[in-house]
Parts: sequence; structure tokens; C-alpha cells
Amino acid sequence: MEKILICVVHLEPLPGSPNYKNFDEVFNNALMDAKAAENGGADAIIIENFGDVPYQKEVGKEVVACMAVVAKEIRRETSIGLGINVLRNDALAALAIAKAVKADFIRVNQLYFGSLTPEGWIEGKAAEVLRYRKQIDCNAMIFADLNVKHAVHIASFEDYLMNVERALPDAVIATGATTGREVRISDLKMMRKLDIPVLAGSGVDAENIGRILEHCDGVIVGTYIKKKGRIDEERVRRLANSIKKR
Repeated sequence: MEKILICVVHLEPLPGSPNYKNFDEVFNNALMDAKAAENGGADAIIIENFGDVPYQKEVGKEVVACMAVVAKEIRRETSIGLGINVLRNDALAALAIAKAVKADFIRVNQLYFGSLTPEGWIEGKAAEVLRYRKQIDCNAMIFADLNVKHAVHIASFEDYLMNVERALPDAVIATGATTGREVRISDLKMMRKLDIPVLAGSGVDAENIGRILEHCDGVIVGTYIKKKGRIDEERVRRLANSIKKR
């Protein structure tokens, strides 16, 4: 399997969130970031409502509508893979958007088990998520975080590994403890024993990507590729070139 590079397009605050300013800027900057990621050699992008702090456990209708509009334009203007992540953990909203724009995958931060987060208790709802995907006839794959960042977990990492098959994700993601924190190689090694693709989802940069890729099938990068708040094409290219050399 070829290693893949997924770049994160962090949306600026959307209508309804405390820091919202202007939707035209949200739209234009997201499209500019998506094109920079594609031009730099990314295999896919994933859009997140990253600016909507503090995050909701279930987002409003305005978030779904706005993310769908942005995602649809990105889908039209680029030719690489597209993913959706609705923070904090609104997988049903992500699937609805994915259905509307024909996205390739969604990211679910807490697919099964539960965790205590700054947003409160986040409950995994794998049964509901998988059934909803079937109900709306959505073809998007589900990429699930295990032991997701910015959370206190009751279940051990071993518990997550032992119960992956019961939740039916299409791929799993390892992260560090916080945004930008490097993933633990020991976690990746344990996850590689599973029968599905493994992605490193935080803390990847041009210095450590080679070491990390030895233990996973691809990387999701959001922090390193930014320069003055926008995706930098050259930084994406550095990562893409590192992957091609492998």
C-alpha cells in the first residue's frame, strides 16, 4: 500500500460561533488552502470547523450548511481526496455533509467508548453512526481516532485496540496528547497489528515524517503545513517528497 499525505484545511470561525467575522473570508481562505495542498502534492485534504471554539458536541444547522457549501466548492475546484471532520464529535453531521458533496471519508474523534473532554463527556456512537451511513446510502469511509487528543480516557489504549472490530472503522488514527504533539511510535506499532490502515494524526513535520511512516500507512498534517495561518505549498511539498522517496 502506498503511503498517503492528508492535509487539514482548518476553517475560520463559521456563522454562529463566538469568533465569527465574515463567511466570504472563510470560503475564500478555505479554497486557497485546499489548492495549496493539492499543488504541494497532498493526496487528500480534510476540512474541519477548527475555528468554532469552544466546540459543540452537536453542531447547529448553520454549521452543516456552511461546511457543505465550502466542501462542495473544494470538491469542484480540486481533484484530490476529500474528508470531513465536524468538531467536536458530530459524526452524523459529517456523514450528511459527505453525502451531499460526495466526500471520500469522514474523521470521527470518538467512534466508540467515551472520553472526558473540555466540551464535556463525549460518547462513542458507533452503532448509530454506522447505521446512519447505511440509511443515507453514503459511501464515505470512516477514519476513527483511538485514544484521541485533548481528552481523558477511561478505556485503556489496549481496550481500544481489542474492540476495533466491533466498531467497524475503515481506518484508525493515532494522535499525540494535544494538537501538534507527536504521536507515540509505540502506539503506531501496536495499531499496525490490526487488519486496517493506520494513520498518524498529529505532530508530523519534515523532520520526523520518515521515522513515523515506518510504522503507519499515512499521515494527517495540520499544524506544520501552516505559515502565517495559511497552508504553505512548499511545506506540503516537503512532506510529499519525503513520502515519494520511500
